Amino acid sequence: MAGERAPSGTYCGQLSSAGVLSDAQTHFETDASGTIIGKYMFSDQGQPVHGELAETGDDGDGSDRTRTFMWRDKYGYGQLVVTFTPDFSEFEGKWNAGASEFLPWNGRRCYQTIS
Repeated sequence: MAGERAPSGTYCGQLSSAGVLSDAQTHFETDASGTIIGKYMFSDQGQPVHGELAETGDDGDGSDRTRTFMWRDKYGYGQLVVTFTPDFSEFEGKWNAGASEFLPWNGRRCYQTIS
């Protein structure tokens, strides 16, 4: 195996929620089958919102850098599409709920723990 082929650990960044950019932590790990799963937390008007991520598929470009997840939290669920840098140190993403427009969600690897 040459280098990391998957994201791992916690990423600190921001996501757009209710019209504002909120601080977010996104944690990724790979389960036994090789599927990426994760969890996240963001601040909604000062209150933490916790959610879960489950990989729904590879986009098929062969790079393993663009991944599609389903997010789920108290507000509902939707799609998150993320593209990682080659070393998986950061990602640029976009999320939506149902047929709504995509909004930004990004992160850079950090060492904070998600509670």
